Amino acid sequence: MNRQLELLISIQNLELMLRDAEDADNSAEMETMGLKVDTEKIKADLEAQIQEIEPRERGYFNRIKNRVDNPVVAVWDGHCTGCFAGVPTSFSSVANENKVLHCESCGRILFIP
Repeated sequence: MNRQLELLISIQNLELMLRDAEDADNSAEMETMGLKVDTEKIKADLEAQIQEIEPRERGYFNRIKNRVDNPVVAVWDGHCTGCFAGVPTSFSSVANENKVLHCESCGRILFIP
């Protein structure tokens, strides 16, 4: 998998963890289960990974995440799992192996698991 795509997926996951950790209800529930989340470490990891993203991809990611909850989604059975639109078969070709691809319908960043 493309390093930029791996970073985008990781950033999305870290942002979701941070959002859950900062939510009072989720935070209290996690503490009752014995989980302690270090939000400062998550923020530091997030900043470090954001700096590794190419500026073009970082800007696109930030724009799309303002419109949708999950800006990076998988392609499953030939469909974008964000909007369920069909994805062209050319997306899974070897020529597109190291490229960051976008759904033609919803604009989300796609990865093929």
